[in-house]
Amino acid sequence: MNKGIILKILSEYAYVLFEDNLYECKATGKIRHSNQKPTTGDYVEFEIIDKDNLKGSLTNILERKNELYRPRIANIDQVVIITSLREPILNTYTLNKYLFFVESLGIKPVLAFTKVDLTEKKDEELIKAKAYKSLGYECYLINNMIETDEEWMSFLKSLEQKTSVFTGQTGAGKSTTLNHIIPDLFEKTQEISKALNRGKHTTTKNELFMYKGALIGDTPGFSSFEYKEITAEEIALSMQFFKDINCKFNNCLHINNTPGCGVIEAYKKNVFPDFIYNDYVKVQLEIEEQSKRRKY
Repeated sequence: MNKGIILKILSEYAYVLFEDNLYECKATGKIRHSNQKPTTGDYVEFEIIDKDNLKGSLTNILERKNELYRPRIANIDQVVIITSLREPILNTYTLNKYLFFVESLGIKPVLAFTKVDLTEKKDEELIKAKAYKSLGYECYLINNMIETDEEWMSFLKSLEQKTSVFTGQTGAGKSTTLNHIIPDLFEKTQEISKALNRGKHTTTKNELFMYKGALIGDTPGFSSFEYKEITAEEIALSMQFFKDINCKFNNCLHINNTPGCGVIEAYKKNVFPDFIYNDYVKVQLEIEEQSKRRKY
């Protein structure tokens, strides 16, 4: 049985990468009649029906290690969050909401701050961006206009041999960044779609592209979203900069000034920046408000 990875799904067809070729496959009845639904990023087993015309049939979907739902992409190694320091100005709340969400799924976040050339060393936005690095996050301060920049080259190296999904607030420079990595990416998307006889208007956002032995996915820009399937406890337990702090309560949300909470004590001692903790509290209050709305 052949094993490959789904790079894209259009209508009832899954396009499976196998030995540098892309096979157009339909799911067998076994898959269709089960609760399984093929998604981009799935590792699958398939039969080759027509080798000359690259046609195949999906027979099995292998177990996923993780999955994003907006859009649906499975087996992700890291989510690259593109955030601008200027134009638009750094919005830590939006960044932190997505950061907390990615961590709650057990997926590694990579933070890429763009438009660094529009800032100066003393600027608050640059200082905040560097704070994430001091907390142990993998961060890159990139200038999309200079591809030979050392930081840019390190950023590219971080993508090698991995499946990375890019996301970011609208206007943050995600499309520019992706086009620097894979030139003419969006034009190529249309070309591939035409070659598959699907028309340029049917391309989906849950698609993976090949890049130097790696795979890169693009997701729509976001400005706000809701935590629909993540609990307040999962957020509290998954956050990287809380993990090394001892809290005597197993189910503590680290808010409301709970006596004896290790995280609140650390916050008062300036172990981590105020703006990150304040954003965390806002997220927890938002989850609480959403929970109340669902009850009524």
